[in-house]
Amino acid sequence: MDTKLIIEDHVIPQLFTTAIEAYEFEHKTHARGKSNSELETFGLLWGYSIPQKGNLPSRIISTMATVETSALRHQDWVKPNVESLSTKKRFFEKYYPNVELVGTFHSHPYASLDEVNENKGWRASDADEEFWPRLHKLLCPEHGQMAHLVVTISSLNNKGWAYPSRLKGSEEKRGYVLSAEYRKLWLNSYLTTLNKDSDDELEFEFSTNLTMNIPSLENSFWDI
Repeated sequence: MDTKLIIEDHVIPQLFTTAIEAYEFEHKTHARGKSNSELETFGLLWGYSIPQKGNLPSRIISTMATVETSALRHQDWVKPNVESLSTKKRFFEKYYPNVELVGTFHSHPYASLDEVNENKGWRASDADEEFWPRLHKLLCPEHGQMAHLVVTISSLNNKGWAYPSRLKGSEEKRGYVLSAEYRKLWLNSYLTTLNKDSDDELEFEFSTNLTMNIPSLENSFWDI
């Protein structure tokens, strides 16, 4: 049975605007420093989890997102500061025990729509599939599941818009795509799970066995 990932409505603009800022605006370390744009960015998803009960699937509900401003950002990769991630987790556990760390997100920036299509840029990279289980083991070994989002962004030559729609084929249940002015955005979701091998050792594995639902995404863009 697929895990159900539910992203609450107000989390979506946090994800999209974070990716837009890293993509479209120059970033400097100081006023006269070298600037860069079209960067990847990284953040954490917070919320709560509900285990499987009877015929109901396990659920991960994200109610909040935070951005890792200390992450090393590049056009082709992003490297979060693990100490920062652990510090945020401890801070939430102490002062905001009503929510917990439930996942991560990061962006995939591309110069054009052709480049996205050529590289299938809305999908997780091989590096993502290797990194997420390691991060799950390091940060949340006590959690049975963690969700991971890829927010892909590219520029468009002409201003336009398109109703949000599901991804195609086997990815339909896991993601959305939409256009907003001179940019196109994709949102795809993945899972890491805690399992035990034949020797009763803990293993953390990459998975696509989930369905993502964003209740009002289509309504938010419907009349624009």
